[in-house]
Amino acid sequence: MVQFSTQRWGGEQTQSILTTILQWGLPDLLNILSLEQLNTLNFVVRKGAHLTEYAILTTFCFSMGTVGLQKPWKSALPCAVLGSALFAITDEIHQSFVPSRGASPMDVLIDITGALIAAGLISIWHIRFNPETKQSL
Repeated sequence: MVQFSTQRWGGEQTQSILTTILQWGLPDLLNILSLEQLNTLNFVVRKGAHLTEYAILTTFCFSMGTVGLQKPWKSALPCAVLGSALFAITDEIHQSFVPSRGASPMDVLIDITGALIAAGLISIWHIRFNPETKQSL
């Protein structure tokens, strides 16, 4: 994940990748998008990637806590969210030192939102579908 904080994954670079993907898969769409619309699409993809990346990180941390460390899910989940939030903050601090990148409090909020979405889905699964949880209710 730290790799995404480097110059290689700045806005201009991801727009170039997005353009290449659109040229390959949806050339007609690329032809009708204005530069402003392409910039907006790139922005939405980048922020969606933040959300998804931190949802996955939280899920992995949760799995590590419950499977690897054998902690109860109710104690592993807050630790997973907290770990993801701390990583989001330190990642943005790191980006403030990378040329052509910058720290964004909004990105931290998006990252934490992704972590909370994962936590919500994990909680729903444990409460509704996990037979061990149903027995303890």
